[in-house]
Amino acid sequence: MTVVTPSFNQGIFLEETIRSVLLQGYPNLEYIVMDGGSTDGSVDIIKKYEKYLAYWTSEKDAGAADAICKGFDRATGSILAYLNSDDVYLAGALHELVRRLQLTRSDVVYGNTYWIDEGGHVAAERRQTPFSRLAYLYGGADLQQPSTIWTSEIYRAVGGMNASFQCAFDTDLFARFVSKGGKFSHIRRFVSNSRLHSSQKTEVLYKTSKKETAEIRSRYTSFPVRSFAGIILRNFGRLQRTLWYVSQGDTVWLLSRIPDRLLSRTRAGTGAGPRSKWI
Repeated sequence: MTVVTPSFNQGIFLEETIRSVLLQGYPNLEYIVMDGGSTDGSVDIIKKYEKYLAYWTSEKDAGAADAICKGFDRATGSILAYLNSDDVYLAGALHELVRRLQLTRSDVVYGNTYWIDEGGHVAAERRQTPFSRLAYLYGGADLQQPSTIWTSEIYRAVGGMNASFQCAFDTDLFARFVSKGGKFSHIRRFVSNSRLHSSQKTEVLYKTSKKETAEIRSRYTSFPVRSFAGIILRNFGRLQRTLWYVSQGDTVWLLSRIPDRLLSRTRAGTGAGPRSKWI
């Protein structure tokens, strides 16, 4: 298995990220760190662990997607994942995800995610359900990238990461997995911590992220997302997921998200970015 970590001036979080990968104890792990030429001490942290890395570099790149592409170009593992330099795997995550991948013979496996603040405290949860193609493509669902792995076969089949995207490159990759007929499987376990902080790309470039996501959906949907048919399909996907949440015993959690969902719509109406990832 190959895990790639793209990084740029994230030294405050980087060591925790690296350790969370290495301490998985996963056999035959190929770990690649692609640093974009950091000047904040990140290189010293990487060098501290370089004997455990399959490859690392610190040089200027064209952004996170470019770094990830270059990392995966070097990958030899049959299973792939990338973990950003501010995110963290939970203990046993890779074992559980890969076990599910092999058991179900899926192309993509994903789990649940904790959102943590800069200090590492849990701020919220993102629980998932079985995959809904309609909900994902029409905006009624998402996948949390740090909690997701996939086969190198499907990655190569769709042409790899599209480095032209600044923010939504993971959304684009997963949408192409869907369009290729990929088989998705969900495990009801929290497998990663995704960190919320003010310098995140999705926070800083909110409008760009929103524009890119809309572009991606227009590429892979049969009807415009805002058309009558698109709205029907999105709401059908949401209803399907709601029923799954109820059947999983996640009703209380689902209801607890209503205030944030209402707040996100209010902020979107004023042109403000999302308050956090969980909205």
